Amino acid sequence: MKVTRCLVVVNGFFGDIAFSTSIARKIKQEKQYDAVDYLIGLPQMIELLQNDTNIDQVFPSATPSPYPQLPMDTTAYNKVIQVNQMHFQVPPPTQMQVEAGIRNPDSEYFLFTNNEYDQIAQDLIAQIKTEHGKPVVCVLSNWEERSFLFSKEQYNAGVDVPNLGYGGKHRNIQQIVEQLSEHLSLLEVGFPSNTSQLSTMQIPTNHQKSILFECSLMKYCDAFIGAEGGLCNLAAGVGCKTIITSDFVHQVYGPNGSVKKIQQPALGPAKYFPNVGHIELDPYLTDEEVAQQIINHFK
Repeated sequence: MKVTRCLVVVNGFFGDIAFSTSIARKIKQEKQYDAVDYLIGLPQMIELLQNDTNIDQVFPSATPSPYPQLPMDTTAYNKVIQVNQMHFQVPPPTQMQVEAGIRNPDSEYFLFTNNEYDQIAQDLIAQIKTEHGKPVVCVLSNWEERSFLFSKEQYNAGVDVPNLGYGGKHRNIQQIVEQLSEHLSLLEVGFPSNTSQLSTMQIPTNHQKSILFECSLMKYCDAFIGAEGGLCNLAAGVGCKTIITSDFVHQVYGPNGSVKKIQQPALGPAKYFPNVGHIELDPYLTDEEVAQQIINHFK
């Protein structure tokens, strides 16, 4: 019997690539094709997808980019699925599955880590807990860049200061982190400020700052803390509980968003995994209230 194959071409960054893995899972469950290959544009995600038993082969784009170049010859495939731009009216995994022709779509996606890095991460986190006796939590390195501090009145007024949002400033994440560190052991994950998924493509996978290793860290931490975005979605994909400030989603895509105005944007792990216990904090909390609410979750 001839093997049927499809190719999933993923446009987008880490979160989009993570969400798209749900297509392969559903295709295999529904027995639509025998083999599912992927073409992605960001090489940092290749090994994560290669660990997924639902994905047969993973190809990098000829030129690294969030918009991978389709090979000239796709005749080996019965179908080519292009993952398009997300509209956030429904959870992105659901939108992707619907566009891929999945008969019974859901909102979940699952990422698979490296066994060797898992063991290193488990040992490291166990050692930190033994030494400090506190929960071990991963904190997003560039959380401040993805944060906005505004009151409900400022948000409704809608006077947007470029790069600073409706309140005219970012949260004081350093202050929040200092408060958290009194109660939690914190591990930074993600890229430093003023870097990006594109500018860090040369980090080798055996480096402690590689996506592959950081996914293992997040998998065994007690929680991930930060803002909605790539790292947050990778954390949720490896089964880590997330606690996120929702001011980023509100600022960019909420009812008065600066990019899109969506009454109830379907963004964030609480939307993708509604029964797992992910937490989205109120966008109008002060910095002090953010820190206190996070600390309260570990009491």
